[in-house]
Amino acid sequence: MDASEVGIKDKLFWAALRTFAAKGYKGATVRAVCQEAGGVNVSAVQYYYGGKDKLYQAVLEVLFTAADQRFRQRLLDEAKAGDGPEERLRLLIEVYCQVLFAHGEVGDAFLRLWAMELANPTPFLGDMAERHSRPQTLAMLGLMAEFAGPDAPVTTLVAMMSCVLGPCLYQALLWQNHQRIVPEHPPMAEHWPVFAEQCFRHALAGLRAVGQARQGGAT
Repeated sequence: MDASEVGIKDKLFWAALRTFAAKGYKGATVRAVCQEAGGVNVSAVQYYYGGKDKLYQAVLEVLFTAADQRFRQRLLDEAKAGDGPEERLRLLIEVYCQVLFAHGEVGDAFLRLWAMELANPTPFLGDMAERHSRPQTLAMLGLMAEFAGPDAPVTTLVAMMSCVLGPCLYQALLWQNHQRIVPEHPPMAEHWPVFAEQCFRHALAGLRAVGQARQGGAT
């Protein structure tokens, strides 16, 4: 593939990223992608990517891989041997917030497409979730078990994980609306470290309460 072909393929990818993020998989068309790419011939999508489905899969793969790599890199680089569950919980929330609020074209597109997939999943989400989300989820459930106890039922662990990460996702998905209502609030791209620390304090208090309740015989 020569330089001109690489240029066209890259143009199509970035045009697809913007188009899918704006219109979703179902709303986007090959023609719209090609127009966004500067008037590239519609046959180029089939030639370079094998059609709309595979182009969308290529976009999802890049987005999920980028988020996964950032997630793993920080956790692996910064986690220290002997760190207790509290320290790892703080790092988990910090990394999660960094991924959600890492603005820029890729970060914003990931969040918009993820929200669309959660609301109306495409047939392609399962594979991404299995390869990228499943290992992260199992690791987080393991961390929850350190607070709740090894015999805690999976329903309890899932609820705990949802309560830990839910506020971060809620803020990310509704931030544009919040920004209109409270314009004096600093941009999340700058404020997220403070927000992450607040989420950690609430999460830690809640997880400790669950562990204490289970020790007292509550389920």
